[in-house]
Amino acid sequence: MKDQKPLYEILRPKNLNEIFGNNKLKTLLKNWIKNEVVKSFILYGDPGCGKTSIINAFLNEVSNYYDLYKISGAMEGSKTLKNIIKSEKTLFSKPKILFVDEIHRLNKAEQDVLLLSVEKGEIILLGSTTENPAISINPALLSRVLTFKIEQLNKTDFQSLFEKIENYYNIKINNEIRNVLYNYSYDIRRIINIIEAVFESGIKDITIDSLTPFIDKINSYNTNDKYSYISAYIKSIRGSDPDAAILYLAYMLESGEDPIYIARRMVISASEDIGLSDPNALNIAISALNAVEKIGYPECYYALAQATIYLSVTSKSNSVGIAYNKAKKIIKEKNIKIPKHLINSINKNHKKQGFGIGYKYPHDFNGFVKQNYMPIGLENYVFYNPQKNAVEKKIEEKLKKLWENKKKYD
Repeated sequence: MKDQKPLYEILRPKNLNEIFGNNKLKTLLKNWIKNEVVKSFILYGDPGCGKTSIINAFLNEVSNYYDLYKISGAMEGSKTLKNIIKSEKTLFSKPKILFVDEIHRLNKAEQDVLLLSVEKGEIILLGSTTENPAISINPALLSRVLTFKIEQLNKTDFQSLFEKIENYYNIKINNEIRNVLYNYSYDIRRIINIIEAVFESGIKDITIDSLTPFIDKINSYNTNDKYSYISAYIKSIRGSDPDAAILYLAYMLESGEDPIYIARRMVISASEDIGLSDPNALNIAISALNAVEKIGYPECYYALAQATIYLSVTSKSNSVGIAYNKAKKIIKEKNIKIPKHLINSINKNHKKQGFGIGYKYPHDFNGFVKQNYMPIGLENYVFYNPQKNAVEKKIEEKLKKLWENKKKYD
């Protein structure tokens, strides 16, 4: 029976020499192999850029020296991770390498399971992700691994890919077709799938006409598109246009964008663009993110669409971001000296210095007592200015009542 494996799996590189592009990373990995040293690392980049291929090729070259474990972050959890970590050691056991594909799919608790073993060197952790590790990986785990960004293939690298496909099918792909496909998508896997679909439909001579029906079924979506559409999406939410926002959401999802990436940007928007004008917006956005992580694509689009519409139609305020940026500017310009009465007095020497003396516990005064909390010299600074929406008007009224107009708002 004919091999049912997709073409991109058949053509997947078997060793590092077969990898196209990313020459600096390949050189580093080859040096590790030569010196018999392997460090924990995570590769990140857009879908179809070759992350998994690079790691699999690397693992093929070290398989004689390590016990290899491969799991999917989307499919496995803490139980599987613990079983791998606790797997019995024997006299002939080799060091362990664990490859977690889509490592960003592991939640915080699951990532924490790996910490001690990676710290002690009991497991060498390899991961791949479409997300920026600085955002999707726990800081404690991130500090224990190296991270490398996988670059898109350039035009020369793509020519090598086309030649490999030509050799497999014993066909010729002319320069016009190559240029169309190269400009169509950055996703290597998508390009291979399109050529496979054309060839498997019985078409032996690939032309623009034979290619068009297959391309028309998929939106062209490259790295520039990714950032252009997410920008348009967020700005539509900010501009209170639910129709535009839902359109850009659908375009991104139908083009293969990772829904978690969209959901995380939505959470940022809930604080940056809505903030305290509707405190529930952040809960809605985080709930959508949780739904995406638990349900996955495609059904998660319901939660994303619901949250998108909610964020679009609710009131807007950027007072949170303004407050933080004002404070950030001040800490770069001023010496922040905490009032002594706010510092805990933990020994006699602290008491002699006056730490903690004079502090008034608000709960002893029905929840509020007027006292200074600001650093010395900054007593009259105001960072948070409530805006003129309904919720923040009430916040301003409350603050003025509490502080008896000590705080002057714009």
